[in-house]
Amino acid sequence: MPITKSRFINFILLCTFAFLLTLGFREASAIGQFSNISLRYAAPITGQAAYRARQHSAADTETFWPTFWHQDRAEFSAGTRTVQSNSIAFSGNAALVWPMEFIVGNAPGSIDSSGIAISESLAHSLWGSTDIVGMMVYVDDEPHIVRGVFKGAANIALISFHIEDTSRYWTAVELTRNAPHPTRQDAVSFAQASGLGMPCYVLMGGPMAVARFMAILPFIVLAVYVLVLVVGFVRKYYPAISMPVFFAGLILFAVLLPFLLNVMHAWMIPTRWSDFSFWSSLIQQAGDSLREFFSVNPMLRDVELRMHLLRQVGILMLSVCCSIVVCFRLSQRYKVKFLERQYP
Repeated sequence: MPITKSRFINFILLCTFAFLLTLGFREASAIGQFSNISLRYAAPITGQAAYRARQHSAADTETFWPTFWHQDRAEFSAGTRTVQSNSIAFSGNAALVWPMEFIVGNAPGSIDSSGIAISESLAHSLWGSTDIVGMMVYVDDEPHIVRGVFKGAANIALISFHIEDTSRYWTAVELTRNAPHPTRQDAVSFAQASGLGMPCYVLMGGPMAVARFMAILPFIVLAVYVLVLVVGFVRKYYPAISMPVFFAGLILFAVLLPFLLNVMHAWMIPTRWSDFSFWSSLIQQAGDSLREFFSVNPMLRDVELRMHLLRQVGILMLSVCCSIVVCFRLSQRYKVKFLERQYP
């Protein structure tokens, strides 16, 4: 079969579409590493309050488990080099504070009172290498041991504090829970019951759900476009089987619907379609989540999340446009082929 210009263009378009889809799912996976519930406080949480909150969690295994953190600037020294860098002090699960892909080593544990994980950029600034696990670094003249180096173009370090250390203060809390689909009210109730007080902002996992939906949206556009073409083609040339094809499409939609709903949080899923109060409440919750997401004073973690979302939006626009062009070119090609066979 000769390679014509049209076939070559179609091949390039399909490869581009597949590449964009891969990028979209990669961004969705990166966004999915961020925690689903983040509490932010204007007044710092004392170490004693954090300790009491953990005791409250230990007494009730069905409630949330908190990870505390605080962002700051610090002076990092190793050998003869000194660098001013962003630092995140944390107590709990490091992965909830800053999603990391480690080059060497790993994150400090929850009972590690001297460990630190640093970015690839900071490692090169201080040592000129990433092979530094076990080496000593001074943070504002306090010694810490490097446990791991993670990928990152910005200078940043995660400093671990023991979960029972009450000497620190915190301004943010990441919550994890074994029960599925925790709600905003669940998080607020935990904060008040555990003694942390009412947070200024409650950031839920809306961006994760949006990212997953944007990753599969090109497939939806492609499926709808193909379905419309198939229905139109069948109705025009095979009207006798148009109804079976229509019902087959409805069955396919019913099969795919659970997968589509799975990307959304429980509070976003319409469980009472005819209840107008449910829809008004849903719109209000979505509006509140969106307003808090953009109005919160962004820290480095929030900036990183927003950059992933912006890239995801750009990839989505390109992949949707590409899918429409691919469908149009392929439909035109096979329509011409069909007509040539029908009317040689």
